[in-house]
Amino acid sequence: NSSNVAVGMPNTANEECRAVQVARAFFQASTKLSDDNEDILPQEDGVDQKLSVFHLFSELFPEYANDKDRDGGNTGKSGLMRLQFNKIGYEMYDKEQSRRVPAVRAKPGNPGYGFRRARWRDTMGNGEDRRACETVLRTLGVSQERLDRIRQRISDFREEWNNVRRPSRPAGPGRPRGHKRANPSDPMESIDPLPELTGVLPMLSQGAGVVM
Repeated sequence: NSSNVAVGMPNTANEECRAVQVARAFFQASTKLSDDNEDILPQEDGVDQKLSVFHLFSELFPEYANDKDRDGGNTGKSGLMRLQFNKIGYEMYDKEQSRRVPAVRAKPGNPGYGFRRARWRDTMGNGEDRRACETVLRTLGVSQERLDRIRQRISDFREEWNNVRRPSRPAGPGRPRGHKRANPSDPMESIDPLPELTGVLPMLSQGAGVVM
């Protein structure tokens, strides 16, 4: 109603729910759990590189993202903010503090937080990653033209992140660091790339066709 609009709230509960569905689907389509403990994706952007998962989401689905860096601090815009988006990511991945990812408002080299053992899918190949990505995005109702652009941008981020990511144990003196919560009880251990899609597809199909 008009009172909700006046205070900057979403027009309907469905609008907010749809943004959450799209964000969860974006994580499924663009990222996957890795067997390599070195893999991690950043939740924040650095000063020089803006390669966080949220940054790409806000580029590709601006209608569902409220990115103050892109929108000039427009507080009246609906959509998910970075904190809300990252919480959805932590439903799928453990949080890890690491110097491999940038820290917001901190000196370069200070540890930031990221999605543990998450990696970008290889969306431009002809394998399982591309099929998983296309399956989810088509369920959202994404057009083929937009789907192709999304796949290309995921690939761009994947390549650039692989080039700039720092190792967890750089050369030089220092004490070896153990991996945080690397144990068999890790809730992500049992999730495989394609079976993980089964939970999101029925939910998304109820609101399919909204995204162009």
